[in-house]
Amino acid sequence: MSSKSYDYAINGILTTGKTLYLNEKFSDFSFICKSADGLDEIIPVHKSFLASVSDVFDVMFSDTWKGKVNVVIPDATAAEFREFLQFFYLERAKLTTDNIERVMYLGNKYIVPECMNACVKFLHRILTEDNICFGYSLAILYNQNELKRFCELIIASKTRAVFSSASFLECSKDALEHILKMDSLSCSEVDVFEACMEWVKSACGLELEELTREIIQTYLGDLIYEIRFKSIKPQQFGYLASIYGRLFSSDEYREIVQLTALSHFEPNAFKQTLRTSFKKFQFNESEKIVCDRLMALNFSTSPYYIKNIEKTVFSVNQPMVLQQIVCSQVCEYKSNDYFPIDGLSTEIKIVQVSESESSDEEIILHDKKFHLKSELTYINFSKTKLVRPGFMYEIQLKQTPPPNYCTGNILKTEVQLESNILIQFYRDPIGERDKVARGIVHKIAFYRV
Repeated sequence: MSSKSYDYAINGILTTGKTLYLNEKFSDFSFICKSADGLDEIIPVHKSFLASVSDVFDVMFSDTWKGKVNVVIPDATAAEFREFLQFFYLERAKLTTDNIERVMYLGNKYIVPECMNACVKFLHRILTEDNICFGYSLAILYNQNELKRFCELIIASKTRAVFSSASFLECSKDALEHILKMDSLSCSEVDVFEACMEWVKSACGLELEELTREIIQTYLGDLIYEIRFKSIKPQQFGYLASIYGRLFSSDEYREIVQLTALSHFEPNAFKQTLRTSFKKFQFNESEKIVCDRLMALNFSTSPYYIKNIEKTVFSVNQPMVLQQIVCSQVCEYKSNDYFPIDGLSTEIKIVQVSESESSDEEIILHDKKFHLKSELTYINFSKTKLVRPGFMYEIQLKQTPPPNYCTGNILKTEVQLESNILIQFYRDPIGERDKVARGIVHKIAFYRV
């Protein structure tokens, strides 16, 4: 009899990690961490599980910790370490805002890529202009370029709100340096200067009425030269000088005056380059990706008649910047055929809503009027609109269509872009005859973050 082989799923193995997570059964090592009340807490682990995921643990168990049965972890609480251990035992990990900073620290320390990836995805969901500097500091500290880019988009597009946040006042000097070196912000350079002064006051830990040059040198140092005084008008600097003039040396003061008054002056200390408005921020076209929902190029024999309010709801699994929406050709259906129309006045509104059913938070990203036509209608966005996981986005089209105004496209309810980007659509109208998704919006273009 000739040899044959077949593969079979073994479901039991999938539950092994879940069964052993924080379980003393078969445990051959333990970590000792402080609990919330300051008492020692013993956390049982299985060396083979940890060593199979982390080369650092593999080396520690084989060398540094050889012969030991427990080790004290001084740089993480019990809750933080338990959350971190999920990445060795479980199929799915639950992260929390309380522990994310230390879990990320542990994932970096013990070189657990899955932990770092999950932490970045978690931060994509929770970061706003109110806490973005917290995430930005982590991105810089752990060299997470994708998260860094995401944070910079929010900082650049919501700069004034970021500067007003407690997160900014508490951010590291390293994070402040990265912000000041950004070439695109959505505020004036006066705002940048005053934000730096508030950051210094916060860094001092004192409620100061007046700053001194010594304090600026101690806390801000050479970062003062990152402020683009060339962007400030003479009268604006006159206002600043009346409040902060004593913070500069005579040479610095003279150089700033010349920078603000003389267009061709070349400074010695301060930067000469101007910061561009974030509204003019240009994305690389190579970063553009297009979600095309069309299932077929030809119109269906069954028209989809346009309603007074059309809604297209979608979500993304990766943060991206919304660049363009394309609407299908609108026609008039009569005598079993599609005929061109002159146009249909429409109001478009794009709304961001939380995926959580318990939240009624709603943010309008775009509100504008335009005309649907008997050819493809392209809606481009001049301002950056960041879309991200954890939210649903509703494209609302409001119009008063005459009878028989319709489109003939049939659409997909899910589009996979490349290997890791998934766009999902919800609550689409379903065609009565062909039982497939119908609607007006059939293409959405994004830029990768």
